[in-house]
Amino acid sequence: MYLLYFALSLGCLVAAFIAEVGVGGVGFLLLMTALFGLMGAWNLIRTKVEGQRRPERHIISAEELRQLREQAEQAKARKAAEKDGGEA
Repeated sequence: MYLLYFALSLGCLVAAFIAEVGVGGVGFLLLMTALFGLMGAWNLIRTKVEGQRRPERHIISAEELRQLREQAEQAKARKAAEKDGGEA
């Protein structure tokens, strides 16, 4: 879609140079050139950002996070017990 906006922007710019209109018409065409250019850039950036977004299925729930924390605490306690048992 962004290519369409860039093409419209280029078309307005060419029309501003070629068309035999007054100052107001040229100003309008240049304004449309800037508008279509910004819209094209916005769509291009939005497309790139959406392509890098992680899928939601990789996001863990609060319950899964709690279980992972408990497992980490248990593993830490086991290592501490092994270390204390090995030194005695």
